[in-house]
Amino acid sequence: MALVGRVPFEITAAVALPHDMLHRFGTNARLTFESVIDRRDLRAELDRLETELAATHQQARFLELEVQRLEQVLEVRRAQSPGVVATAPVIGGSVGADISRLIIGAGSRQGVTVDMPVTVPAGLVGIVTEVSPTSSVVRTIADPQSRVGVTVRGKGGQGVLMGDVGELLRVTRFEEDDPVEVGDLIETSSYGGLFPIGVLVGVVEQVLPPDPNELRRTYIVRPSVELAILREVVLVAPQ
Repeated sequence: MALVGRVPFEITAAVALPHDMLHRFGTNARLTFESVIDRRDLRAELDRLETELAATHQQARFLELEVQRLEQVLEVRRAQSPGVVATAPVIGGSVGADISRLIIGAGSRQGVTVDMPVTVPAGLVGIVTEVSPTSSVVRTIADPQSRVGVTVRGKGGQGVLMGDVGELLRVTRFEEDDPVEVGDLIETSSYGGLFPIGVLVGVVEQVLPPDPNELRRTYIVRPSVELAILREVVLVAPQ
């Protein structure tokens, strides 16, 4: 005889199975939901870290450019002129083989004036010809209208440099202390009185044959500064 009050095993098993399934389903659903929430939080955290990393890289790049700017200023002060007025980015200019004009992002508000020499550590760039409150126009040494008093480093003499064709410069030499040779360095002189003395301008690339009717000699110079790739320049006080 069956005992009164005892539930048959088959019934308890049948009841327990759905209950266990529901419990596992609920547990799995909860774990899945928590996993989704965790992944969402992780994605948000990754996005935040990526944003912070990008900002850090940008700040590092800014500091790198600032160091480069200060190094340029110090080098110009040491080797060319103590009268540094400002630095300025190159924001435009003429296009083509002969870069005769540059537009820079500094003007009268930054202390820039007409006839202010423009340079970089590699050498002379040109001179300011127009000034607005926030920008200026630079006539480069490659402009045929440019005139710069120059001399041959270590040899002396006086000459006038002007822009020529094909990214080159032409120097007409008024005096000749020693013969000019290919490879000689050309630098600014006191002639004209606008530029600091001793700033490198270029290297002699060709010495033209003398004109029998002229006492002056002419030679072709390759500029020491690649004007087409300039990003920033230094402005110094006129002499």
